[in-house]
Amino acid sequence: MLLSNKTVLTNADLPKIMPIVQEMSSICKANDIPLHVWVGGNGYVAGTLIFTVGYESLTERFNSNAKLIASKEWWEANRKLREYTISIEPDTIYDYVRGGVSGPANPLPLGTFINSTSFQATGTDWLGMLKYLNEYAEMSTKITGVDVNVVHTTVGVLGGVGMFSGYANGEALDAARTKGNASTELMAKFFEGGKFAIAGTVVQRHMIKIA
Repeated sequence: MLLSNKTVLTNADLPKIMPIVQEMSSICKANDIPLHVWVGGNGYVAGTLIFTVGYESLTERFNSNAKLIASKEWWEANRKLREYTISIEPDTIYDYVRGGVSGPANPLPLGTFINSTSFQATGTDWLGMLKYLNEYAEMSTKITGVDVNVVHTTVGVLGGVGMFSGYANGEALDAARTKGNASTELMAKFFEGGKFAIAGTVVQRHMIKIA
């Protein structure tokens, strides 16, 4: 399964931006495209919006894009959003190594928190890194009770790797973090992964679903 990601830095004028986001969400829903819109929290520049869609294949993504390209309403909504946009990062598509449940059959409630850790891989032992990531994800899930998704970039800057988990709210995130931080076994496993990352590229972030 694939995860398409677009990150947009806005001027943070959310009272004016939110109606546009809701409009974009409605257009995607009408075209059977399971769009999720997130606002960046800790680790993001204020005003960051993240648009994500899960696809089973590139063909499905191409077909979804074709629907939006043909929609005058979609282009108009994008034009309105650009009035509040500072910059847009190039689209990135991630391939799931672990996890990947999304879409209309598995909706994510508004207010869902995502905790993510990402880094740029050294690339010296790709298979060893994937093995480590799955081991860490399994251990973390066992200790915290929250499943961990593992992805890597397949379109965009290659070598990007990420792990992320979803939580119903901030309290649930704090509870899982407390369990994880209390486990010397999990902490040791986490730091073991440092050898697979380029120094200075490890980033942890939070985002919250708003549409």
